[in-house]
Amino acid sequence: MLPILLTNTMLSALVQPQLRLTTPAVSSPRLPSFGRTPIQMAADDDICVDEICIPIDDDDDDFKENQPWYRKGSNYAEESRQYRRTVYMHDEWVKHRSSERFIKNFETIGRSGVSQSLKTELSFVTGTAAFTVLANMLITGYQDLSGVVHEAPLAFLAKDLGSISLPALPFSICMPALSLLLVFRTNTGYARWNEARTLWGGVINNCRNVVRQANTFFKDDPIGESGKDRIAANTAAFAKALRNFLRGPDDDKTLRSELYELASADLITAEQVEACMAAKNRPMFCISAMSANLREADLEPMDRARIDQTISTLVDLTGACERIFKSPVPLVYTRHTSRFLTAFLIFLPFGLWPVMGGSWNHWATVPASDVIAFFLLGIEEIGIQIEEPFSVLPLEAFCNGAIAATMDEMLVAKRAKAFDYFKSPEEAAARELAGTK
Repeated sequence: MLPILLTNTMLSALVQPQLRLTTPAVSSPRLPSFGRTPIQMAADDDICVDEICIPIDDDDDDFKENQPWYRKGSNYAEESRQYRRTVYMHDEWVKHRSSERFIKNFETIGRSGVSQSLKTELSFVTGTAAFTVLANMLITGYQDLSGVVHEAPLAFLAKDLGSISLPALPFSICMPALSLLLVFRTNTGYARWNEARTLWGGVINNCRNVVRQANTFFKDDPIGESGKDRIAANTAAFAKALRNFLRGPDDDKTLRSELYELASADLITAEQVEACMAAKNRPMFCISAMSANLREADLEPMDRARIDQTISTLVDLTGACERIFKSPVPLVYTRHTSRFLTAFLIFLPFGLWPVMGGSWNHWATVPASDVIAFFLLGIEEIGIQIEEPFSVLPLEAFCNGAIAATMDEMLVAKRAKAFDYFKSPEEAAARELAGTK
C-alpha cells in the first residue's frame, strides 16, 4: 500500500492554512499560521473516504505485535480514532456516492475498523461455536469425510443430557428487545456527534464574526490595526484551547507551541502563554483575553456591544461542548446493553446448532455465529465510538483552516483595501460632491 496525502487544494487550505487559494497583493498580518504536515496513512484510497486506517511508522506500542492479544482490539479502537477525522470536499463526496461502494466495502470487511476493534469478542464467539459443535460430535456422534457415521465416544451422556443445544424460541423473544436497545444506542451516539459538529460550526462562525466585526468597527490607525491583530490572535488561541480541553493532556505540548508562535509574533506575551497553560479553564481564559482586547479598543458603545455579544455566544458554545464531553449516555443503559448483547451471543451457537443440521456435522454453526456477532457487536461498537465525538471530529482542520486561515485572509483583504468601492481619494471626493448636488 502506498502512503496517501491530502492533495485537494481546498482541503489543503483547511489542514494547512498557510496554503491560500489566492495570493494577496499585500503582506499578510502578523497572525502566524498553524499548519501541520498532513498525516500519512496506509490505505487503499483517499484517507477521507476509506474506513481502513493504519498509521505508517507509528512508534506507539499499542500498534506493535508485543501487545497482549486480548488488548489489541481495544488499543486499535482507541488509537485509530485520530485517523478518522474526516473532512470531505467535492471529490470525496463523488467517491462516497459511487455505486462501487458496495463491492469495495464488502471486500474490506475483514480489515475494517470494526473488525479490528472486535477481534477479541469475535474470537470468543468463534471459540464458543466450535466448542458447541465439537461437544455435540462427542455426545451425539459424527460423520467422517467419507460420509460414514460413527458412534459418539461419549454416547452414554446423550441418554441423560441429549444434545447440547437450545431452542430458538428464547432468541426470538429476546431479539426485538435487543434490537431496540442497539438502535437507541446508536441513535443517541449519532445525536451527540451531530450536536458536537453543530456546536463547532457555531464556534467557527462566531470566531469569524469576531474578526469581521473587528475589521469593521476598529479604527484603521496603527492602534486599531494592532487591536485587530491581537483580538484575532486571541480568537485563534481560544479555538485551540477549546480543542485542547476536548482532546486532553496529550494535546498540551501542541497548544503550548502554538501559543508561543503567537508570542513570538508579538501578539501576546510569554506571561499570557504561561498563565493560559496554568489556567483550569483555558478556553475561558482566552475569551477573557478577547474581552480585554475589546475593552481597550476605542469603539462606539453599540459597536462594542455587538462584538461582546458574539464573544458571549462563544461562551455558550464552550459550555455546550463541556456538557457533551463530561456527560456520557447513562452508564446503566450502556452496561445493561453490553451485558444483554454478551449473554445473547454466548448462547447463540447453542441455538443455531439444531438448525444447521444440513451442514457437515453442523459446522455451519461457526460462520453463522460469527456473522451475526460481527454485525450486532458492530452496531454497539459504532454507538460507543461516536458517543464521545470530539476525538473523531477534525478539530485541527477547524482550528487551523476554517478559523485561523480564514481570519488571516479577512485581515489581509481589509488591509489590501479589496473591499473599497472607490479606487482613489479623488474619486471618492468627486462621488461625494456629486451626491450633494
